[in-house]
Amino acid sequence: MEQSFSQPLSFLFIIFLANILKRFGIFGKDDFKVLAKITLNVTLPAAIIASFDSFSMDYTLFILVGYGILANVILMGVAYWIMRKESNNKKAYALLNGATYNIGNFSFPFIQGLFGAPGLVVAALFDLGNALMTTGFTYSIASSTAGGTRPSPKDLAKKLLESAPFDTYLVMLTLSFFNLHLPLVLSQTMQMIGKANPIIAMFMIGLMLDIHFEKDWIRDSIKILSIRLLSGIAFSAAIWYFTPLDTVVKITLVLIFFSPISTISAAFTERCTHDGRLSSFTTSLSVIASIGLYLFLIPLLMA
Repeated sequence: MEQSFSQPLSFLFIIFLANILKRFGIFGKDDFKVLAKITLNVTLPAAIIASFDSFSMDYTLFILVGYGILANVILMGVAYWIMRKESNNKKAYALLNGATYNIGNFSFPFIQGLFGAPGLVVAALFDLGNALMTTGFTYSIASSTAGGTRPSPKDLAKKLLESAPFDTYLVMLTLSFFNLHLPLVLSQTMQMIGKANPIIAMFMIGLMLDIHFEKDWIRDSIKILSIRLLSGIAFSAAIWYFTPLDTVVKITLVLIFFSPISTISAAFTERCTHDGRLSSFTTSLSVIASIGLYLFLIPLLMA
């Protein structure tokens, strides 16, 4: 039980340390962008490579890609229905912030610390479906709903292929399918770099947290966060009681279902509706909520 508490508490300490250092002026408000580039293009891909290369793939787990897509579709539908009487811009905001999961920068470090390669592979397969939705389909639907220009299939494919984690998923899945492994030196190097991912990702989240808001934002944010919380409970119950999945897989999925909103949603919301500040506020609240939920869930699930 003590070990179950120590992992999330350590990450929480790193998040608050980063936020305090930012408030004292040691780090600037935009310094998180450098760490975001490092984690998305270096440490996260390295962690994915190390995990897939050291894990004996169970191909029945490929259903998790479908779970990632299905979870996003359900969340989009519920979020749109909740905001059905609002303006088109608010509907687009709901689509982009009600769905999408921040798995790479938030959930991965916790799962990596708890389960290592087996947990990361599970999270990566779910995130493959999540990335297809977040970077492509969800943005397309939200853009169309807001009355903007619908991205072409070519644009969507380009966005996906420009994502280093997504490309890494595809390469490692291909190698795994053919039972190919990296040279030992390269594999060990990826493991070393990948171990830095949890610290860098948590420090980045701490620098990103910045709660400034307008009163009108609270109502919309509560609606979105309530959708995500209730859906997380429903999805977790369905996975836990009605699937024959391994315990590690179930725990990993439960944690994913309570992960915060994807950070890319704020950028997409700004592009579609110019409500980027509202989305950033909602995202920050979701990060705080997810930290609290992880502190509660991890000891409970690992007991």
